[in-house]
Amino acid sequence: MFVSFGFRFRVEVEALNMAEAVGNYTRHRVAPVLVLERGENGEVHGYKITMAPAVSGQSIAFGYMSALVKLAPGRELPVCEECKNYEKLGGFFKRADKPEVLHDDRIKSCVVEDLTGFMATKEKGKGGRGLMLRRTSPVMFSYMVPDAVSARGVLVPQLHVRYNLIDPEKQIPYQIEAGTAVYIHGVAIDIERVGKLEQGSFTNEKNKRVELAFDALKALYGGLLFGAKKARYLPIIEALGGIAAVSHPMPFMVTPPRLGDYVSENLKRVEKFGVGAVQLFCFDREGVTSCGKDSNVKVVSSLEELVDEVKRAVLKDLSDKK
Repeated sequence: MFVSFGFRFRVEVEALNMAEAVGNYTRHRVAPVLVLERGENGEVHGYKITMAPAVSGQSIAFGYMSALVKLAPGRELPVCEECKNYEKLGGFFKRADKPEVLHDDRIKSCVVEDLTGFMATKEKGKGGRGLMLRRTSPVMFSYMVPDAVSARGVLVPQLHVRYNLIDPEKQIPYQIEAGTAVYIHGVAIDIERVGKLEQGSFTNEKNKRVELAFDALKALYGGLLFGAKKARYLPIIEALGGIAAVSHPMPFMVTPPRLGDYVSENLKRVEKFGVGAVQLFCFDREGVTSCGKDSNVKVVSSLEELVDEVKRAVLKDLSDKK
């Protein structure tokens, strides 16, 4: 079973992912995006590449991992000591320097490593062999990038001044780039790999781990657990819409929810998919899609409800297989 989400967010005045500081100027992360160019009659002329504000998938995944750490103890699910102490350590290192902790032991002892992957290596010694343990994350995050169809993202530096206590006449100006855009963002969860051990068997708490994976998503977006500079650049953020798919046995990735009827577009793809069953779910607060007009797509009213409905469908399918 495989789950994919596509979200639309309206985000104003954010500094969620800064890339570098040059002197007193701090730059926002940017990424190349494609802008569709049309003629007067709507015909496609081509594409133009432009740089736009972005939030990296790694930044979002960090917030997701912090949600897992906070939620897991209440579900009686294990978290390793390194992940528990990620704030003191300065990140999620996931026992990267301990290749002696084997793959299955990591999965059984830490849901963070299970759901978000790990890599541990050992250098080759004299006359010996190196070692690498790796698990690809079952939970995947795209970059958050502007929907260039509806509105181009912009970056504008904001001027601030640091007060100089020693010499008040010598103030220190500095600038921080702030971004505003309608962002699109994708998430995928490979349910088949959650709790899966090397020989193909599963941990005893697979269903609890799957439920945790979805609840951590709700906490991630509902609590804005990702991103930086929120003390004075807390962004104005709103979930505008989204589309989700639950597919089996083959993965189905939803078409990105760009401005337009992305619900109808995904429904047409599902009808022609032909290599498994796909359930679709949607919410649309902009009124730009056919969400709610087709009985083959489950309609909800918010991002949180979308995640809940998908979770319910996945857990039902897992229970039916037992």
